[in-house]
Amino acid sequence: MAVCYQIERRVERMKKLFVLIPFIFLLLVSCRIEENIPEGFRNFRTRLLDSITSRDENAFKEMIHLVFEAIDENDKEGLKNLFAVNVINDNTNLDNQIETFFEVYHGPMEIEEIKYSASGSEYVEYGKRRTELRNSYDIIIVAGGVRYHIDMSMYSRDDFDKKNEGIHWLNIATEDAYNSKYFVYLGEQNSEPDFYYQDSTEKRDDIMWIEGRSWGYTPYDRTLTANDLRAVVEKNDNFQKFTAIIGEPNCSWTVHEHYYYELENGLFAVVKVDHDLRPKDYYSNGKIVKLNLYRPNAIAAIYIADEESNLETIWMADDIVKVLGSYHYFSQIERRLSEDIFESFALRSNSFEQLTNEIGLPNIDETWHCYYKLSDNRFVECYYFGDNIERFSIVDSEERLYTIWEKSD
Repeated sequence: MAVCYQIERRVERMKKLFVLIPFIFLLLVSCRIEENIPEGFRNFRTRLLDSITSRDENAFKEMIHLVFEAIDENDKEGLKNLFAVNVINDNTNLDNQIETFFEVYHGPMEIEEIKYSASGSEYVEYGKRRTELRNSYDIIIVAGGVRYHIDMSMYSRDDFDKKNEGIHWLNIATEDAYNSKYFVYLGEQNSEPDFYYQDSTEKRDDIMWIEGRSWGYTPYDRTLTANDLRAVVEKNDNFQKFTAIIGEPNCSWTVHEHYYYELENGLFAVVKVDHDLRPKDYYSNGKIVKLNLYRPNAIAAIYIADEESNLETIWMADDIVKVLGSYHYFSQIERRLSEDIFESFALRSNSFEQLTNEIGLPNIDETWHCYYKLSDNRFVECYYFGDNIERFSIVDSEERLYTIWEKSD
């Protein structure tokens, strides 16, 4: 099953690559052969890039100026209505957050710094488009003697659900709060869409720092140990059943399905649910390929973390391994490999296809990176592009140890 899956997955990946090639060529061709591009094509490429950029910048610029206008006119309802309908309907705290800000804001404002260039993402399917635009605190205004930093995320277009169009996150922070140790970067990774205002420079009871990030924190009257969590997951790795016994997490990173449980020793146990580790079913030639590997509610790993880092893994599913600090789906293949095999191969060839023909498919297969398990439980990392292998390195669960071969320029 694992071998069949990896072959099919590689075929699907190549199909996607062929779809992207024209766009990659269009955007990057000038890197090396700019002088050979016909003037008409060069002008077309420039116009295309300019039109996409100006379209997104204009949408973002229009929205932020509507925000400025509503703020300076003390128009609470007008500011609220700039948010997406779904955000307004789903968020009962939006009015309170807006009210809190207007209680302390004293206009009119002066725009001190503003960058309209917005990063973002775009999803297109069958002619429909969803465009998200973000600007991370690149806007500074001054009002009433106070400097404010502004961050905004919006959907400028969503053909799949028009009620998503509008602001999703609007974060405003005083400069003192923004520069403090306890400033919280609120957004899609650790908070629900909303209006957020921050002016405190003190550590907050509703925020916890874990693995170098800030998370919204909810306290619970319970005492947990690492053994408590391990005992539950060893009997059943379904996360819903896990929460039925242990309770809700203190912090959540729902986008990537990481859930944080406070332990009695002050550390946190991080429960990682299978978000994108195990391969999903997919379509091939108009038919769905059933892999029966992806388990959306299954716990993949549990590890212990402090304020700064992942300290140790206390449980992993049988088909999950940790390599270079990250967790991966692992295909078990019966064979014994050593680094000498890869050193010897590199003297003869740097063809990835030949490598898989001679040695077999990798145990862990990622885009442009794959990993072969050695008999000493370390891994050979194979970095490749297309059919060309660029580097062989020895890695373990935490770090890249050394390079055994690298393609010369």
